[in-house]
Amino acid sequence: MTDYKKVLVAVDGSDESDKIITKALAIAGDSNAQLDVVMVFEPLLGSYSFELNMADFEKVQKEHQEQVASKMRAKLAAVSPSVPAQQVHFQRGKPATEIKKLCEELGSDLLVIGSHGHNPVRAVLGSTANAVLHGIHCDVLTIRV
Repeated sequence: MTDYKKVLVAVDGSDESDKIITKALAIAGDSNAQLDVVMVFEPLLGSYSFELNMADFEKVQKEHQEQVASKMRAKLAAVSPSVPAQQVHFQRGKPATEIKKLCEELGSDLLVIGSHGHNPVRAVLGSTANAVLHGIHCDVLTIRV
């Protein structure tokens, strides 16, 4: 097996995130690699955007992100309290794009990602995992969830 130096694990906050993080921790531990965790928030769309002005919409978006980030931090602390806060990244944008960009910035040599996201529409239209594969510079391990 390849010795990895920097492992990035992408999660979506679903119940399956624990399984993905656990696998990434095992791989990082075997290689004595740095582990970073990323969660990407997609902009909220839909009925909110029609009922709120932009300032209110931005406030709703930030509150939602803070709530989800807080739950993710708690979940991560329960699974692995050894991952420092500066290695937990919360991004905003299109998941595949943001994951690839962070992977490049960190110099990650392995990306660990789940095979399915928590959005049922995405399962029909194509997954983030599949989109990440195109143009990424490092190895990708997809965990079946």
